Amino acid sequence: MRVRDFTFLAFLALAFALPSSAAEKPRPAQAGQAQPKKIWTEDDLDQLRSRGLISIVGQEPNEPAAQPAPAASEPAFPVYNSRLGDPSWYAQKAADLQAELDMRQAALQTQQTALANAAKGITQPGVALDQPNAGVTPDAGLAILSAQVQEVQNQLDELSDLARQNNIPPGILRS
Repeated sequence: MRVRDFTFLAFLALAFALPSSAAEKPRPAQAGQAQPKKIWTEDDLDQLRSRGLISIVGQEPNEPAAQPAPAASEPAFPVYNSRLGDPSWYAQKAADLQAELDMRQAALQTQQTALANAAKGITQPGVALDQPNAGVTPDAGLAILSAQVQEVQNQLDELSDLARQNNIPPGILRS
């Protein structure tokens, strides 16, 4: 009997508590209710602009148009539509690829020299575990290094073709 009384009292307490807590919560605005609209004036726009909330693209109509500076006072730099027309981009890209190619060719040459010395019986004692290894076997390492050299060389060739298509002088890539 006591269990039923307790259950009944708990049910009554919840029945009164839930509707009263729901009544205290603020309700969202109904779709049919009209929200007050803000009418912005010039004064409001100036305040918003000073706080950085409005940006204007182009010149404002009340400001005089800026006169271009004479060409003698500032250096004239060429303007390109894209990087593909910029010779300095080609020169930088070619220099980066050439440095990578030189590094990979040096690694390949070192591996070939070590393999040739090993064939003659001249070897380094032990295995250098702290140094990167190109492959599982010496021949596989040579093949991987050769493929890496060829990949960078192909990238240089593609850059040269792209420069030729965009009328970039070939000397730009070699400097």
